[in-house]
Amino acid sequence: MKINIDELLANMPKNKNELKTAQEEHRKILTDNREKEKQRKARTHRLCEHGAILEACFPETIQMDSAQFAAFMQELAAGR
Repeated sequence: MKINIDELLANMPKNKNELKTAQEEHRKILTDNREKEKQRKARTHRLCEHGAILEACFPETIQMDSAQFAAFMQELAAGR
């Protein structure tokens, strides 16, 4: 992707207020992205922990494929 200098210059903030506003918007975007990444990592960690606990309690699930595992979990849930 080639960067066009004229296009970059045309889109740059014209004064300090525009620059400050653009910086604030970018900071907010970065903060939001960090929070989303933090949430994704927490979810991934939780899923891995829960999966490990499940495998420890039901070692037969280790060899199951996804369809078998889903059927096993449905049977387990139905037995409540």
